[in-house]
Amino acid sequence: MDMSMPVMDGIEAVREIRASEGGACVLMVTGSNSRADVDRARQAGASGYVTKDRIAAELIEAIVKVAPYSF
Repeated sequence: MDMSMPVMDGIEAVREIRASEGGACVLMVTGSNSRADVDRARQAGASGYVTKDRIAAELIEAIVKVAPYSF
């Protein structure tokens, strides 16, 4: 989930997803590395947060961390 989207921001989208599917795991993938954005994402129910500049190094590890089962 990106923080910035054209119709609804990522924080609100996470809230709606978690409200309708409580067990859903949502990983934020965004350009912002602001501590405030990380905190807002966690408070909204995001399971993890990866910045776009770290995708290559951290994306798979982040997905595995938030997945409800291990591979």
